[in-house]
Amino acid sequence: MYPVGRPSFLQPSSSRQLRFEADISPLQDGWSQLRMSSGSESTSVISALGTLIGYIGSEAATDDLFERLLWPQRCFNAFSWPDIIRVGLLNPMGGPMHKAALTTLDKLHQNGLFEGPSLGNMLGTAFFHDTRLGYKMQDSLSNSIVEDYVRNGLWVQAISHIPILTTSQEDGNGELGTKPPRLVRARTVVNILELSYTDGKVESSKTVKKDVGSVSFRTLLAIIWSEITGIAMGVFVLAFWNSYFAFIWFLPVTLRLLSALTTIKRENLIPKPIVKEDEEEVKQFEINTYGHGFLLVEGKESAVLQFFRHYGHPIRNRVRESLQMVIIVLLGLVFPVGLVCSLIWMPVGLQYLWLGYQLYATMAMYTFRFTRNHQPTMSQARLAQIFANGTDEARFAYLQDDNGTTVQGRLTRIYVRNYGEGQKVLHEYMRRRQDKATQDRNPEHASSDIGDISVKSSGRSTPKASVSNNSEVKG
Repeated sequence: MYPVGRPSFLQPSSSRQLRFEADISPLQDGWSQLRMSSGSESTSVISALGTLIGYIGSEAATDDLFERLLWPQRCFNAFSWPDIIRVGLLNPMGGPMHKAALTTLDKLHQNGLFEGPSLGNMLGTAFFHDTRLGYKMQDSLSNSIVEDYVRNGLWVQAISHIPILTTSQEDGNGELGTKPPRLVRARTVVNILELSYTDGKVESSKTVKKDVGSVSFRTLLAIIWSEITGIAMGVFVLAFWNSYFAFIWFLPVTLRLLSALTTIKRENLIPKPIVKEDEEEVKQFEINTYGHGFLLVEGKESAVLQFFRHYGHPIRNRVRESLQMVIIVLLGLVFPVGLVCSLIWMPVGLQYLWLGYQLYATMAMYTFRFTRNHQPTMSQARLAQIFANGTDEARFAYLQDDNGTTVQGRLTRIYVRNYGEGQKVLHEYMRRRQDKATQDRNPEHASSDIGDISVKSSGRSTPKASVSNNSEVKG
């Protein structure tokens, strides 16, 4: 023992080291607690932000996200180079989609698709979209009005995609060439679409290939490109962290490719029937597209009704149906699984990367919802673009399958100033067409042929609109 009061520097070094460690241990404990507290606060912040993004993002996701998943042939049928930026940045499916997935599954359950093979109804689900529009047809044989539903109605959806030209009340009508009245309640348009089979060669620039059958290589490339942001994030995680959590970013594109390769087959165009030209009567189908103008579809039943009934309808296959439902469930679980992994196992830097990607995916879904940026690549949007770009004398579009069966659409558009005027134009046109058909059947009872349509609205008479088969109606 050393005497009491001996200077510390004279004490052995081991004793001094023990006292030094005893003095510094509280500082080390405090620093460790500070680091633990900081990590805990970061986890709490990420947890709160992840929950908030999950709530906001789930409200942005819509059911048609899964409609394009289950029908990739239609979704990317018109995919081309100008769509690369739009598709690559605004179409990821790695965000919070759990609510949309549950809604989709609810509809499948309500329609009885969980009951068993060939049970239930696919119309009105993500497998087969329902426009919920109806049509009226004048049956000349029974002299009665036949009412039925448009159902999926490819051509009707195409007409709804054509923008209605807008002008100020002081400007002239761009297509009619007339000056609108002082009061314009709801400027709208009357569309007259003639559908018929056509033979021979058609212009490729005005032709849309059928969106049923096997998935093309171009469609698979479009799916991969639509998830390019998630793929890039997964590669970055592998390169920088060398972490197996990269699977979270690769999972959406893997599931989408699996869904495309096992997609349900659908019914094709009906071949042109072998009948005499005058054996099948031309019918008129009146449709109100609610906000997209009036629509009158003219044509023989064999050419028209297939789009109101069977074209594109899924061919029942229980194995493929069940697999698609499982894929919907897995896509709905991508966000919850990622959130759990980020809170429990991911390092802090990787947590922030996952959180940032979810924020980006949420913003992309909101843009998708309010601008419908996926639609320019769809079949109906391509048909609408062809019609909109056509001249007055050449508003034609064609739908063609691999066997050469081609359906031609010829569109006439009449711009009107309000709803009542549109009704008058439509009904006057229908009456004159019916009179013309009666005249052709009974020449001895000839009546006035189709000529000028005069419309009166709100006490004002508008210029007569001359209707022709090949050109825009002029006022």
